[in-house]
Amino acid sequence: MLAARTSATHRAWQGEVAVAGGHLPIWMAGEGASDRLPVILLHGWTLDHRMWAPQIAGLAEEHLLVMPDRRGCGRATAPPDLGREAEDVIAIADSLGLDRFAIVGLSRGATVALDVARRYGTRLAALVVSGAPLPALVPREEVIDLERLSALFASGDFAGFRDEWGRHPLMRTHTPEAHALAAAMLADYDGRDLLHASGAPGFPRDVLAALPMPVLAMTGLHDTPWRKACAAALAAAAPRAMHAAVPDAGHLANADNPGRFNALVAAFLRNPTAPYTRPRS
Repeated sequence: MLAARTSATHRAWQGEVAVAGGHLPIWMAGEGASDRLPVILLHGWTLDHRMWAPQIAGLAEEHLLVMPDRRGCGRATAPPDLGREAEDVIAIADSLGLDRFAIVGLSRGATVALDVARRYGTRLAALVVSGAPLPALVPREEVIDLERLSALFASGDFAGFRDEWGRHPLMRTHTPEAHALAAAMLADYDGRDLLHASGAPGFPRDVLAALPMPVLAMTGLHDTPWRKACAAALAAAAPRAMHAAVPDAGHLANADNPGRFNALVAAFLRNPTAPYTRPRS
């Protein structure tokens, strides 16, 4: 890991971790109390580490937050490969000396988080997934025309791509602040992971039923019906899972309603096994 240096992200420090094929930049915020879990936060598609800016004020007082640009995204030099991203998370944790930690993942970041939980469950003390896509558990109803989006980007019609994807229900925001944050990240998206797509791991019910750690399955209350169904199904399948919905929020629930999102996550992470801390939507 390279020496830390101040980043443009408010109250955060930047480092870099070597992984297969390149490096991942990571941003860190907070030091975390001795009795609080460090948290690795994994962003969604066409986004980057900046999506977690709304969590710094709400969570960094109690937790060390680690926010990477995932491979193929942002400033990462490691090439896109969803199959290797669980290994990347472990490389990040090892570089920071984190034996046990929590993960918060949103959308495609939630897919990576679940893959870490499946493959490296003994390292995870708690898992939070928001808007996770689970087609092996719930038949997919949501439409993302990746073929058309890929064609727009491959043809050089970046404005067309950003306009079309920016209007998709998964990118629909509910506050001016969330809109500005999502638009800034989308404007910088360069399509590497779209043009060199790799297959996402699947999570059938038996895999989810074997997860050993406490799980918080979340969505925004105004997320797509399919994502909400996936969250409910995950909460029912995983043996130590609970379910929560963030009010006044869509798919990007952490940005739409950061106060409530942060409160739900903080309550869960303080004692994820205690019944009295079960989040309520």
